[in-house]
Amino acid sequence: MALSLEAAGFTRADKWENADLIVFNTCCIRNTAEQKIVSHIGNALRHKKAHPVTIAVVGCLAKRKKFPGVDYTGDWEGFLRELGIGVMRSGVGNSVIIMQGCQNFCSYCIVPYVRGREISRPSDEIEKEFRELCGGGKTVWLLGQNVNSYKCPKTGIGFVGLLEKLCKSNGDYRINFLSSHPKDFSHELVDFIAKNERIERNIHLPMQSGCNKTLAAMNRKYTIEQYEEKIKYLREKVRGVCVTTDIICGFPGESEGDFLQTVQAVKRIKFNAAFIFPYSRRSGTKADRMDGQIDMAVKKKRATELIILQREISKNYK
Repeated sequence: MALSLEAAGFTRADKWENADLIVFNTCCIRNTAEQKIVSHIGNALRHKKAHPVTIAVVGCLAKRKKFPGVDYTGDWEGFLRELGIGVMRSGVGNSVIIMQGCQNFCSYCIVPYVRGREISRPSDEIEKEFRELCGGGKTVWLLGQNVNSYKCPKTGIGFVGLLEKLCKSNGDYRINFLSSHPKDFSHELVDFIAKNERIERNIHLPMQSGCNKTLAAMNRKYTIEQYEEKIKYLREKVRGVCVTTDIICGFPGESEGDFLQTVQAVKRIKFNAAFIFPYSRRSGTKADRMDGQIDMAVKKKRATELIILQREISKNYK
């Protein structure tokens, strides 16, 4: 975002209080993230009473809430159009949104209610946008709530078919993608990555828990055995692949024994890195209404224990 604005002639302020434009890029998946961003927006609005400043709120929260006094609330590209500079893209990294929405309905996640059901963009539109970005040694990111379930509304081609089309583009570029869901992370996709050097050797595949009982309560639609089989196949086929993950600690009903199953799974899989969080209640989700809510102190203790373990594992990859 900053690179796009700089390409349009903006310069970065030394601190936000001195800015003429403040942009909040928001996420509302976790309640704590929403609370923090609402607090920051409040600070900016109070600042605005005495200082002329334009405030924009983009991202997930912009689809969920309105903020009186904010100059723009909506999507990022819409904001750029309002500024009159078009969709400016620059820098070493670029992204193409290939789909929006989600219909997995993980019990802890608000995304399906905020973003709506999955809608894939036509592959020819994606290919045109991709070719405008690739080149110069850049990495182009393909983005979506669940890129693995991409399906072109015109031709019916899936994610692997889309990758095949994009990899035929000329130029010096690499491709990466986020986010992947383990239930849709197929052997076909791994095989394609293995034979095509244009695809980055970095795969982020959220495990969330190593306990089948907890995975079922999360509505993740896979078992830990299925997840580990996919990681095993990935590492066998794609040499040197870097595997990262997300893990939630203290999900409602998670016993100490359930948590220890996650610990053991992390020890077996040996991720390169992991993003580990205590479970955050999210109003409007099924998990928020579940019995067995766990005290925050316990959730933080489990998350800290797992973070320490993962740090030791990650040292072996450096």
